[in-house]
Amino acid sequence: MKTKKLYIEVISLLPLYLFTFLLLTGCDDKLDIVPKGQSTLETVDDLELLLNKDIKLGSPINDLSIICNECFGQMTSVPTVLSQTNTLNYAYLAYDEKVNRANLSQSDDRYTNAYKTINAMNTIIDKAPEASGSESKRKQIIAEAHIMRAYLHWLLVNIYARQYDATTAATDGGIAYVKSESVFTDNPKLTVQEVYDNILADCSDDYIKALPERNDDVLRGDQAWGYAVRAKVLMQMKRYADALPYALKSIDLNGTIEDRSAIVDAGDWILERQAPDNLVYIGGMVGPFLECLSKETADKFEAGDYVLYHAYMFGQKPGSGEDNGDDEDGDDEEWDAKPRAAKSSDAAMGKKAFADDNFDASGMAWNSLYGEITTGVSGSLMYYAMSSWVNFYGITSDRMYYTAAECYIRTGEIQKGMDLINKVREKRIDPEHYEPLTATDEADAMAAMQDAKWIECIDTYENFFDCKRWNTEKDYKRTITRNLGDYGSFSIAPDSKLWILPFPLQATRKNASLTNNY
Repeated sequence: MKTKKLYIEVISLLPLYLFTFLLLTGCDDKLDIVPKGQSTLETVDDLELLLNKDIKLGSPINDLSIICNECFGQMTSVPTVLSQTNTLNYAYLAYDEKVNRANLSQSDDRYTNAYKTINAMNTIIDKAPEASGSESKRKQIIAEAHIMRAYLHWLLVNIYARQYDATTAATDGGIAYVKSESVFTDNPKLTVQEVYDNILADCSDDYIKALPERNDDVLRGDQAWGYAVRAKVLMQMKRYADALPYALKSIDLNGTIEDRSAIVDAGDWILERQAPDNLVYIGGMVGPFLECLSKETADKFEAGDYVLYHAYMFGQKPGSGEDNGDDEDGDDEEWDAKPRAAKSSDAAMGKKAFADDNFDASGMAWNSLYGEITTGVSGSLMYYAMSSWVNFYGITSDRMYYTAAECYIRTGEIQKGMDLINKVREKRIDPEHYEPLTATDEADAMAAMQDAKWIECIDTYENFFDCKRWNTEKDYKRTITRNLGDYGSFSIAPDSKLWILPFPLQATRKNASLTNNY
C-alpha cells in the first residue's frame, strides 16, 4: 500500500539521522567554550574550528511563518490548536494578543543558540590577535567572526524587537549586543538604533574585503556572503539606494540560481545543504517537510511551478515505472498518471496554479489531500517529501536577486528590478507556463515581486522580516486575514504586538534590562 510504503521509508531513515546526530554532538563537545581565561583554543587554526560548526536556530515555521500567515505550522491540526487557548501556537494561529506569551516562553533554543554562537565569535575576536599562526588567516577569521556576529544580532533584533524605523529607533527597545566572551559580563539591552549601529560596524567594508572572494564550504563566509549581509541590513533599515550596490556585488561574486527544472526528471525536489547557491547555510533539518501552508499562501503559486507540479511524495512519480507501493501480497496499486480535470478541492489549492485545469495533483509533494486531512482546512497544502534542505536562517544567492530587485524598484529602476525577478522565475516555472512578469510603475512591480518572493522564501525567515518592514511603510502596510474555513477568520494588524516575540524567561531572569519590547 502507498501509505505503508511511505512510513517504511521514513522509518528506514531514522538510524541514519540518529547516527548523524550522535556524531555531530560528539564533535560539538570538543569545541565547547569555557569561561574567559580558561579556553584551550590558543592558535589561529584552533580558533578557526569555531567557524566550522553548524548553527542550529531551529525552523521559523513554528512561529515566524505562522505570524505572517505563510503557514499553520508543522503538521498542525487547526481545531486542536484552537481548542488549547493558553499556548503560543494558539496565540499565533488565532492572532490573540491577550495570551500572556512571556509566561509561556520559558526557553527559546533559537535565542539561546544564537547567543552561544555569538559567544564563539567573540572568543575568536578576543583571542585571535594574540594567537600563534598565519597572519592572513588571522585577519580572515577575525573578519568572518565580526560579520557573523553582526548577522546573528540582526536576526535577533528583527525577531525580538520592533522593526527599524529611523523616526523611533533611538528610543525603541532592542536587544543586548554582546561583544565579550565572558559569561559574567553584564550585557544591557540597547535601543534598536544602537543595535544597528553595532551591526553596521561589524559588517563594514574592511571586514568584507578581508574575506576570501569565494568559499565552497557553505558553513563558512566569503565576500559574496559579506556583501549580502550588509545589503540585507541596509534594506531592512529601508535604505534601499545604499543596499543596492552591496546586493549587486554579492550577485557578481556568486550569482548561482538553483535550477529546478531537474525536478521534472527526478520527480523530487533535491536541494542539498552544500548547494552552490547557499552563501551561508543555517538550517539543521530537512524542509519544508510537513509544513502546512495557509490557503492564502497556496493561492500565490504560479501555474507550472516546478516544485508544485513536478515534485512527488518521496520522488515516487506516478506512472514512472518505479515502485508504486506493493502491498504485502505483491499486488501493485497503480497510480493514474493521466492528467485529469482538477477537482474542486484541488482548485482551492491555488488560484494561480490551478488556472491549468489539466493539472494532476495526485501524489504531489505539496499535497492537498494530506494538507486538508492534517489541518482540517480545505485548501491547505502539506509538503510530504524529504530531499530538500531549505536554508532556514542563512542567505542564498537566489534570494539576493530579490533583495536587489526590490532595491531597484524602490529607486525607480522598475525594469531592472523585474529583469532580476524573472531571471529567478525562469528557473522556477516550466517553459509551458512561464511568462515574464511586467510592470509599469512601483506599485505594480512591488505587487508582482511580493507574490513571487513569498513562494521563493517559503520555510525561511524572509517573509516574516519583509512583512515587518512593509508594515512601517504607508504604501505597503496591510492587515493580514487568515481564512480557516469552518473555524473562522482571524486578522493581524500592521502594528500588532504579535510581530515582536518575547524574550525567553531563562534570559530575562538573569538580565533585568531585558524587558519585552511590545
